[in-house]
Amino acid sequence: MHTRASTRMASAADTPGHVVVPPARATSALARCTKRFTTSPAVAQTSPLARGNAVHLAHAADVRHGPASLRHAPELARPSFSPQSRTASSPMEHYAQTESYELGNGGSLVFERDLYLVSEKLERPPPQFHGVRIHNTPAGEQQWMITADLKGSPEPPISERILFSFKACNWVDGLAHALQEGLARVCGQNIAALQGTRFAHFARHDTMGEPMALSSHPVLKHHVEHLDFMLHETRKDLELTRVHAHRAQMALAHHADSIRLLAKDRRSFRLQRAKKDATINRLHEKIRTLEVTVRTQQDQIQEMEEDGEDIQGGDDFLSDDNDFEDDEFTDEEDYEFLESEEDGIIPIDVDEDDEE
Repeated sequence: MHTRASTRMASAADTPGHVVVPPARATSALARCTKRFTTSPAVAQTSPLARGNAVHLAHAADVRHGPASLRHAPELARPSFSPQSRTASSPMEHYAQTESYELGNGGSLVFERDLYLVSEKLERPPPQFHGVRIHNTPAGEQQWMITADLKGSPEPPISERILFSFKACNWVDGLAHALQEGLARVCGQNIAALQGTRFAHFARHDTMGEPMALSSHPVLKHHVEHLDFMLHETRKDLELTRVHAHRAQMALAHHADSIRLLAKDRRSFRLQRAKKDATINRLHEKIRTLEVTVRTQQDQIQEMEEDGEDIQGGDDFLSDDNDFEDDEFTDEEDYEFLESEEDGIIPIDVDEDDEE
């Protein structure tokens, strides 16, 4: 199955810049041969290629700061490799640190020497690579934006500039990826110029980073082409894993913030409950004290009622209907208030019988 796929892909090898998409049968066969990465965030941390690249960095003869953490790219004592670090000036600034790396200074990173030699053969300037660490998650987890700048040559032989960027988990992994991708794109852009050299059998990528067909090698045949295709598919899986890990970290940070808020609310509610329980206990104690006071006063009232005398005298001082009598009115009483002598009025007694 691999032989058939190789034959079909090799038929277009003589056409410069021709992009070959492997058939579905070859794709499924290569996919079955490819070891799939899991979606665990730990897998996306450092690839084997980056670990090999880090070994070269750690054992370089001109390392100034010793075996530092591989995730922060140890600084080399070369003028061209000048990591530039800066601290964010404000909490809202996402870019916290930058790194840069330039070829042509005797480095020994993976793919570095081959990329430098092919650039020198094509009379291209030394490639440059830049990395920016991005803080874009709530908990401060980092991503790196890697940019590769392979400047072209304006003079014959004329070559176009190659510029691409991508995201990586760390600077070392991203630098290794950029070196390999840059080498493949240079070989894919200059197929005719590299004929008759060993670079003619190197992996080729088009301007979009897709694998291109290779001519059959006298010894290896299409083995390099198949390996490059599998590497390309593996990188896709690795990118999906990186995105999954990044989203998982963001979700974890969000849940951690929620847990912290809930814990803070729980402590606040516990304090409020303790205060209310203390208030309730104090009120219960006050109620018990008042109940004792009420019982004491009731006993005192009862004792005073037993020892005292009835000052009302029963019903003697209460009025009843017998206390009211009819009034007797007389005519004399009506005129007593008049002074007859002074006014010259003589009262006359009139008999009722005479009037009739």
